[in-house]
Amino acid sequence: MRYEQRGLAEPLLCETCEQRFGRYEKYAAEVMTGRSGHRFRLTGTRITISGIDYATFKLFQLSILWRASVSSLEFFKLVSIGPHEERIRRMLLGNDPGEPDTYGCMVVFARERGEDISDTFFNPEPLRWSGHRIVKFFFAGSAWLFHCDGRVPPSYLRGLFLQRDGTLTGLTGDIAAAHQYGPAFKRILQRANLL
Repeated sequence: MRYEQRGLAEPLLCETCEQRFGRYEKYAAEVMTGRSGHRFRLTGTRITISGIDYATFKLFQLSILWRASVSSLEFFKLVSIGPHEERIRRMLLGNDPGEPDTYGCMVVFARERGEDISDTFFNPEPLRWSGHRIVKFFFAGSAWLFHCDGRVPPSYLRGLFLQRDGTLTGLTGDIAAAHQYGPAFKRILQRANLL
């Protein structure tokens, strides 16, 4: 095991795939930090990023989910996506990001008591959301909630997945003050075990 780019690493990939995944990670980091010039628009408890390269960002998301599932590191021990693992592996090998609903990922941009928590991360874990299987990651100050279920995701989640037009709408707010954002926001944070 080694640490790279402030993260855990283990030899899972050939050099070609490692470079490809590295490009996905670099692009996603540039988008999420605003270094790439993408526009962020805040409307209430929602933040929208537009102009994202759908395929590159979605492949980044899929690579996170797949690598966690195949990892032998203790940090990822709760992530096991069963038959979805092989399907995602084939998607990654074929550079196929799939549709927005295919392993869609909702992002909750979080702060705690107004503090930046971008250097905070927690062990990923599975959870149930209206009976659907979700895998939750927390890194880069955000909760990343992957729909990893054979069924169609609920409509309110689908609108929060990266869209083919390059738009990502996520929720944002202070974890400590979730009650101020209304019951829907609080329920999402509770279901994601952030409260």
